[in-house]
This record gives sequence, structure tokens and C-alpha cells, in this order.
Amino acid sequence: MHIRNSFIYNSYPMKTINENFTCHHCWQQITKAPKTCRNHCPFCFASLHVDGDVPGDRATECKGEMYPISYEMKNSEIRILFSCTKCGKQHRNKRAEDDEITLLPGLIEKYREKF
Repeated sequence: MHIRNSFIYNSYPMKTINENFTCHHCWQQITKAPKTCRNHCPFCFASLHVDGDVPGDRATECKGEMYPISYEMKNSEIRILFSCTKCGKQHRNKRAEDDEITLLPGLIEKYREKF
């Protein structure tokens, strides 16, 4: 494990979990992501802090709400930075192809009040 840009990266492989869920924020029924694992709502971009150090491990006890605070384009992909409202942990996720990405800038502004 090493630390880079205040984010923790592990040498452990990501655990693949791609399942349907109900969004805790907007209550929409969310289906499995095409071609990747889904960890946030593609409509309101809300998420829950369920993973510990390894993506997909479901090993944290925090269970805080996570919301996008910024995004960037890297290697022709949009990466979204999420932050936990309970413990402050941050992590980046690639955009899923069915994310309503045009809503993201406005939602980031809206969610700023949660931090």
C-alpha cells in the first residue's frame, strides 16, 4: 500500500460487485452498471461509504453518505471525486456510461451545503 495525493491505493485487486440497489437519496431503483461496477446513483450521484481500503470489500463500519465534490477529465475519462459526510474519506470513481453527467455540475453545487 502507498499514499499518493492524499488518497490510499492498494496493491490488492478490486472486488467486483455489481448489483441492483435503491438509492438512499432519491429512492430510484438502480440497475447493474453496464461494463463496470456501480457504486453511486446515475441520477443524483449519491453513494454510501461501504468499502474500506479495497474497492468492493464492504469492510467499513462508517456507512456515511457520500456525494460528489468535483470531477476531472483524465485519460479521456471523467473521474468523479466523492467525499463522505460522516468521516471525510474521499475517493475517485470513473463515470459509468449511463450516468446523467450533464447534471453533475449542478449537483456538486447543491451538495456543498452537506459539508
